[in-house]
Amino acid sequence: MTYSLLASLKDTDIPQLLSIHLLPEVSRFIDINEKKYFKYVTKTENVFYYKISENDKLIGSVHCEIADKTLYVSLLVSPELQNNGYETKIIKDIINGVLPLDFDTIEVSIDKTNLPSLRLFEKVGFVKTSVDGGLINYTYTK
Repeated sequence: MTYSLLASLKDTDIPQLLSIHLLPEVSRFIDINEKKYFKYVTKTENVFYYKISENDKLIGSVHCEIADKTLYVSLLVSPELQNNGYETKIIKDIINGVLPLDFDTIEVSIDKTNLPSLRLFEKVGFVKTSVDGGLINYTYTK
């Protein structure tokens, strides 16, 4: 897999990424403001949005924010490619430092109805730390 930082609002993959974000099966878990989101991820300090490709095909993205050595992650894999091991590989790549990010801890917040994601993060070693409304928070410490 290849990770490429989305660094410009002129990136030609933004329309395809937006189309994935707006799919009902994705937007129910990852809701973005389509007019402001890509500006935010390309212009905000300590925010990184990586496009993920396999064999030159865009398969998804990972949104990362760092604060006080904690990495907050939101993972997106195109629905037709889910459940093929991509999600596990991406999370393990992040844990193993494939992305050039400096962190000690990773935190994710997952909708309590998103059972596949809950199982995925538990499987790769994340620990449930709290429940906040409809979200379950998980942490991974190096």
